[in-house]
Amino acid sequence: MNQRPKTVLSPMQRKRLYRIIVVIICCALLWIIFAPGNGLYVLHQQKKHLAVLQEREKELLEDNQELAEDVERLQNDQEYLEKVAREEHGMLKDNEMVFDFSKGKKKK
Repeated sequence: MNQRPKTVLSPMQRKRLYRIIVVIICCALLWIIFAPGNGLYVLHQQKKHLAVLQEREKELLEDNQELAEDVERLQNDQEYLEKVAREEHGMLKDNEMVFDFSKGKKKK
């Protein structure tokens, strides 16, 4: 068996080797953090965006539930339907008149 003797690195070569290793490790860490599309920074941004979207979904579900209840009342509660028609749409019953006594702009 023919064995080669181990080569001993000079202090200057060791120093260069350590610097190269540190640079490679730093580059790898930077890549892990800032990799386009799947780095830790992008992951953090996506988690924040997901939280915002989940909150928005919760608000929309609550609004949807309120609207569904409103539709149900409009279909089944005549008094509520009349109230909405009068207040929001300005509708009147037959033979009803509206008198406006508010102090608005005077006509010239």
